[in-house]
Amino acid sequence: MADVEVTELLHVMRRIVCVLCVSLGCALSVAQAAPRDVAPGSQDYLKRSRDGWFFYQEPPAPAEEEEDEEDSRPLPESFKQLPEKIWSEPEKYKDTLKSLPINGVDLSKLPSVFLRELVTAKKEAAMDTPTVETVKTYIVVQQAAYDRASQFTDSYQLAMYVNPELNYESKHPSSEFGHRLEAHIKQQDEDHTLMQASQYAGLFFFFTSTCPYCLDQSKIMKLFQDQYGMSVFPVSIDGTGLPEYPRPHVDNGMVERLGVHMTPMVYLAIPEEKFLTPIGAGIMTLSDLRERVLVILKRRDMLKPQQG
Repeated sequence: MADVEVTELLHVMRRIVCVLCVSLGCALSVAQAAPRDVAPGSQDYLKRSRDGWFFYQEPPAPAEEEEDEEDSRPLPESFKQLPEKIWSEPEKYKDTLKSLPINGVDLSKLPSVFLRELVTAKKEAAMDTPTVETVKTYIVVQQAAYDRASQFTDSYQLAMYVNPELNYESKHPSSEFGHRLEAHIKQQDEDHTLMQASQYAGLFFFFTSTCPYCLDQSKIMKLFQDQYGMSVFPVSIDGTGLPEYPRPHVDNGMVERLGVHMTPMVYLAIPEEKFLTPIGAGIMTLSDLRERVLVILKRRDMLKPQQG
């Protein structure tokens, strides 16, 4: 009976020893995993006990050095020895550029003005001495310039797309349908401008009854008057009318004061602004007359100082 009790006591003691060993091993592991600035037995050290079995943490990854956006490749000695003004005035150093080696040079980093002149110089060098090497050099430089232009084109296109207010086509369509629609809208706006102008502006039409051009011009003047409502004051220099204007105003000295020396002659007048200016002499089509009236109405401020 005593032997049995001794045996059981030995088993119990062995279990206690095993548990103590395991606990001691875990404590040593935690101590090794603890940060160097945390002293064992301190309050910070004891707080880490709540980490449990997840005490191990991956060490922080070393910070990666940021790559410099600019190419760190140094310029060759041939470029370092170039005159300082060649970068701002490369066109004055064409002979230097012709013989300038480009090996080891990042052409994409060169100023655009320098690259443009380098292309010209290398082309002339290849034409002067058309060897495989000179032509190859020219092709390399030309390709670099082409790539630069392509990048600019892509950026320009993107800038126009994401900034619609800068896009010319948003105001002036390039498609055939867009052209027709734009022309229609423009004509409507111009017609409205002429109809409004008919309330404060008018046309003086100087003619003679014997002038064949005056006869045709009178028909156009009548059509313009009917279409836009703008008053036309026919003035007969010889006192005789035309079929379209059988009872014209007779010249009362106005012809001499204005210096009308040929017929037919058309003047645009705005009485409230004391504005009077010739807009054309000789035969004018309806579209020509319309265009001239519109231009002068919109830009008459440029003529007013000349009116005295």
